[in-house]
Amino acid sequence: MTVVRRERLTRAQSQQRTRAAVVAAAVELFLTEGFRTTSLDEVAAAAGYTRGAVYSNFADKAAMGIAVVDELYRREERRLAELIETEPPDRLIDALSTWAEATVGDPRWMQLEIEVAALSGGNNRAATVERHARLRALCRRLIDRFVDESAGVDRDLLALGLVGMALGVGFQRAADPAIGGAQVGEMFRLLLPGACSR
Repeated sequence: MTVVRRERLTRAQSQQRTRAAVVAAAVELFLTEGFRTTSLDEVAAAAGYTRGAVYSNFADKAAMGIAVVDELYRREERRLAELIETEPPDRLIDALSTWAEATVGDPRWMQLEIEVAALSGGNNRAATVERHARLRALCRRLIDRFVDESAGVDRDLLALGLVGMALGVGFQRAADPAIGGAQVGEMFRLLLPGACSR
């Protein structure tokens, strides 16, 4: 008989695993059922944990909501980073357009962000500042692929503008699905010097 030994997790590892499972369950429930209408008990049950396990990881529903919005942003940041690093310059803007069509302006995500911001008040501000800073850093990497050093372009200002434009289009698109997400990629093409010629 073969005895299979399972690696024993430290308390921190166990808590991290529990937190990840709870956030994953909350992402699905908050997007499909709504943030306000989903209870912490429902999240705990969907994750396979007790309510106590949820409260040992999150002070309240607002804290869980912030973690869920962070997870959604981090997922898309990973996808964007991969596009920026792997797509050839002549296909990158088209790849960004395809990504934006599927992601930017998702009404469920927008509703979730609004509800989390309303419930958490000022507690969400620091998380939002951090999310937007990460997006600007990604845009800087994109800019570096297209803008020649000699162009004299303020790269931080351009990154700020690109993120602001994408978030603004997302907000409009959540309200008006007739606005295409792929238009974000086309705006990037217009605003990035050299994006059309590479």
